[in-house]
Amino acid sequence: MKKILINLVHPNFEESIVNKKLFNAVNTLENVTINNLYSKYPDFKINAQAEQELLLNHDIIVFQFPMYWFSSPALLKEWFDIVLAYDFAYGTNYKLENKPFAAAVSCGGDEKVFLETGKDKKTVEEFLFPLFGTAHYVKMNYKKPFITYGTEHTLSEETLNKFAEDYTKYIKELSK
Repeated sequence: MKKILINLVHPNFEESIVNKKLFNAVNTLENVTINNLYSKYPDFKINAQAEQELLLNHDIIVFQFPMYWFSSPALLKEWFDIVLAYDFAYGTNYKLENKPFAAAVSCGGDEKVFLETGKDKKTVEEFLFPLFGTAHYVKMNYKKPFITYGTEHTLSEETLNKFAEDYTKYIKELSK
């Protein structure tokens, strides 16, 4: 079974409803390691070598985060800048080459706002283009993202449970 690293990047995880539900759904899977970046690096002082070792020791890399202002939380950008260093992720060495790279993103808006005809005029996948570009640049294999829609305060328990079930299926599919 392939080993999956989920880099959880949520600055307010304790207050989260959606991401906590997703986390709880996959946290006990035997082949999954959760790497909670905000818990580990509240000061943004990232240990590049430790993070690079985690990447090398896993077969599939997932980034789970809430969408903030049509992007990821700030720590994820810092993580990319520090960890995906020259001669590790690109340059003369591409040590992550061909590893699957996936994103699990929660959006505060309904799916209909993320359409060309919707309020935000773009799909979530279009807003995630920098992740696609990063994966492509370091020669990783970008996978279709897992996306949850809707505000945490308006989602029913049934919908949250369905998201958790679908996320578990998504993670298991990645490991095949």
